[in-house]
Amino acid sequence: MASRRRDAKVIVMLFQIFVEVPALVMAEIAWYLRVGVALTCLIVLFAVAIAAICLAYNSRPGGHSLPHGHRPEPLPLS
Repeated sequence: MASRRRDAKVIVMLFQIFVEVPALVMAEIAWYLRVGVALTCLIVLFAVAIAAICLAYNSRPGGHSLPHGHRPEPLPLS
C-alpha cells in the first residue's frame, strides 16, 4: 500500500517536472515575446509617423527647411 502511494507521488512529481514547469516557462517566454512585438510595433509606427510628417512638410511649395547655418534676421524692437 505504501509502495503504491509512493509510486503515485513519484508520478505526480514527474508530471509536474515534465509538463507543468515547461508550460509555465513557455507561458512566461510567450509573455515576453508579446511585449517585445508590441514595443517593436510602436517603434515602427513612430518611425512611419515621422516619415509621413517629413514627406508632408517637404512636399509643400516653400516647405523646405532653411539651409544649415542660416539664421533669420531678428525683428526690430520698435
